[in-house]
Amino acid sequence: MSKQKIFYLGIIGLLFFALIYTNKASVYSIGKKFLKKLAASNLDDSKFKDSAWGIDISHHQSRVDWDELVEFNKPNFIFLKCTEGVTHQDSKYKKYKSKAKKYNILTGAYHFFSYTTSGKEQALNFIKNAQLQKGDLIPVLDLEYTKGTKKYRVTLPEIKAFCETIKSTYGVYPIIYCEVDYKNKVLDNYFDNFDYWISDFYREPKCEYVFWQFTDNKEVRGIGKIDNNRMKTNLDILDFVL
Repeated sequence: MSKQKIFYLGIIGLLFFALIYTNKASVYSIGKKFLKKLAASNLDDSKFKDSAWGIDISHHQSRVDWDELVEFNKPNFIFLKCTEGVTHQDSKYKKYKSKAKKYNILTGAYHFFSYTTSGKEQALNFIKNAQLQKGDLIPVLDLEYTKGTKKYRVTLPEIKAFCETIKSTYGVYPIIYCEVDYKNKVLDNYFDNFDYWISDFYREPKCEYVFWQFTDNKEVRGIGKIDNNRMKTNLDILDFVL
């Protein structure tokens, strides 16, 4: 290879790395979205052909064509966002719950946990507004990494308080929704015997789980691109109802 060609290749390489460096956030974002899409497209559905499939929705899904949803891809279950923190209630919860029950879809409710308020008060907000009954799915506690919140472990007593309040009302602990790293790095031994709904968009969770949220970007007729979930193979969804 001539010195001139080496020189030009060197210039191209420098420009390429400069582009990545100056736009590293966007490059990272594009790469992450690509990997998530690739993982979802490569999911071996045949492995889960006998397992329950479902979705989770909230007010962010402002339009749902229930007739189309049921006709083309009726889910085995739907988790609905119910509450967040001590005072917030999801604006679509009651409507979507009523619609799902009309079409005989098994429903459940989840609470998005706040790291700045009382765990017991949050549980009471959920209980008051969820109005869960016999035959509904077990309540879910949604625990997520939040920007600006570094000391998650100091909130463990509040998370425990939430769970104990739920158990005192429904007779069962809530299913915990989180990522694998959150389960392993934040939650302590107190939560070892809980059931988990794990979010992992790249691979089947490498931990014990009941539900797996395998993508947040798969098309569902009647709604659009949303979260999709599978129940672990060989588990019976009726074992996880009140």
